[in-house]
Amino acid sequence: MSRILVVDDEPELREFVAMSLELNEYETVEAENGKKALEILKSEDFDCIVSDVEMPEMTGPEFLKKFREINKVIPVIMLTGVKALNTVVEVMKLGAQDYLVKPINIDELLIAVRKSIEFKRLKDQNIRLQKENERYQHHLEDMVEKRSIQLKDALFGSLIIIASAIEAKDEYTKGHSNRVRLISLDIGKLMNLDNKELQVLEYGAMMHDVGKIGVKDAILQKNKSLTEEEFDSIMSHPAVGANIVKNISFFGPMADCIKYHHEKFGGGGYPDGIKGERIPLLARIVAVADTYDAITTTRPYRKEKTSNEAVQVLLEGRGTQFDPYIVDVFVNNRLYEKDYISKDKIESEAGMIKPSTIILDDEKSFDEIIKPKKNNDEPYIYDEL
Repeated sequence: MSRILVVDDEPELREFVAMSLELNEYETVEAENGKKALEILKSEDFDCIVSDVEMPEMTGPEFLKKFREINKVIPVIMLTGVKALNTVVEVMKLGAQDYLVKPINIDELLIAVRKSIEFKRLKDQNIRLQKENERYQHHLEDMVEKRSIQLKDALFGSLIIIASAIEAKDEYTKGHSNRVRLISLDIGKLMNLDNKELQVLEYGAMMHDVGKIGVKDAILQKNKSLTEEEFDSIMSHPAVGANIVKNISFFGPMADCIKYHHEKFGGGGYPDGIKGERIPLLARIVAVADTYDAITTTRPYRKEKTSNEAVQVLLEGRGTQFDPYIVDVFVNNRLYEKDYISKDKIESEAGMIKPSTIILDDEKSFDEIIKPKKNNDEPYIYDEL
């Protein structure tokens, strides 16, 4: 049974309206003024309100205005003793559903009440549908997020398998990929890269040598100078790596990072020989991280160098091989004082393998290979291959 609140300061009229509604199977509650009506509405719910306009203490429009501040759903029918247009306009602007002119015609009142209650029913239904739709949308968003995480895990898992296959070729470079990731992320954060750029940098740094899957083991493990043919094979790995990831939508953005991390800031690098800011920023960051870690770790043909010696190499290559600003970020913030080797070991032993902080258990890569000499007197040079 629908409930209706009848608000009028005249007891006879209020009772007449209430009785007429009850005879038509409506439940009614009476209030002698707007203040009393507001008190009742704090604890009770109604399907419709019928209110007089002219009342002492609080007029109908005043009641309607205050009520609409707390409830915009329950329809209000206003009863007025005058046909003044300004009164009608005022109550409609304040949110009245309908208005009737006294003396009250019961048939008109019943029609207005039925229409108002139907309006509320439809409005309530619309609100419920909106809430159900919001809950459904949130459910879908949660499902999409979970599926995205699962997909990301699966895709990254595929790259981990590839990287592990490469790194299994040379025990001397175990952990290199993760250390390059850690160093690159530290540089990126100091350069105030946004979260999306940091994620691409992280994945690109981790997979920067994925193209070496196509390089023969004998070349990667060689402890003396490479032939020109062997060196050409090594030089192909950035482009090969980029081709591996470029068609995987989630990992596509890291393709440039992988492809161009051997380009030189002053030109003369590979595979395309581009220079300066034409080299993607993330690739320039990986180039510095890659070289630093390659110098400070043991390789088949030499023992590790000190961090100070590695810094000297970076400074000597500042502006020619490396982006000078990135070298400055690394050196001025004393990143060379951080123990990335120990950090990598701790994280690897903890088995922290997840998409945004990936640590491979047996990370290996082969960034520094001896470049062929032009003559017997020329010393080996660092070229983070």
